[in-house]
Amino acid sequence: MRLAIVDDEEVFRLQLADSIFSLYGRENASCFLYSDGSEFVKSLENGFMPDAVFLDIEMRELDGMSTARVIREYSRDIPVIFLTSHTEKAIEGYEVEAFRFLGKPVDKDKLRQVLTDLEKRLMVDKKIVFRRDGEDLVYSAGSLIYVEASNNCVRFVFGGDAVELRMKFSAATTKVDDVCPDFFQCHRSYYVALAHVKKLGASEVLMDNGDTLPVARSSAAGMRQALFDYVRRTGR
Repeated sequence: MRLAIVDDEEVFRLQLADSIFSLYGRENASCFLYSDGSEFVKSLENGFMPDAVFLDIEMRELDGMSTARVIREYSRDIPVIFLTSHTEKAIEGYEVEAFRFLGKPVDKDKLRQVLTDLEKRLMVDKKIVFRRDGEDLVYSAGSLIYVEASNNCVRFVFGGDAVELRMKFSAATTKVDDVCPDFFQCHRSYYVALAHVKKLGASEVLMDNGDTLPVARSSAAGMRQALFDYVRRTGR
């Protein structure tokens, strides 16, 4: 995720970024720091659009509410998380469709929940598109449970549906990586979504659609670590 942090206190900006990295990992989040609302607005004018914005309400230059109104001119969908020590500001935040409010100083457990909710929101918004028989098939990226290699074809398995295409397995995993985070290749023929893992055993994994898939011996330790990191980060 690309996250903008807009706050006129440098120490707080850096602390929040460090907290995000410790919870989510530098490989999963990039933080872009801005000292006030006007500086962030300039980046919007130059074409930058983060996945979400952490926005201090009380800033000396352009305050948070005014900045949020400008953000809404560029996008109605980008999640805005207000940072404030004054909870009475929450009512005003509904005018700009605030995603969440975080009190200052930020509680790590609450920040973890916000990041988890953001991930779910962004996954719902993302789509994975397949071209088959001259038609585009569009699915929510978050609903992809696993990818299976079968002879010269690949099956993309969703909740209640599956799409089979003639393509290389390596091309399929690359396609998934472009839109879906947190997948792991547990076997030479299976690429699974960690978000949909229900139970992990020594040699198999149970997915939340009821399918049991093999886990290669050489992949077992890596799979266990990847799942542990995912659960730690998201609080699942």
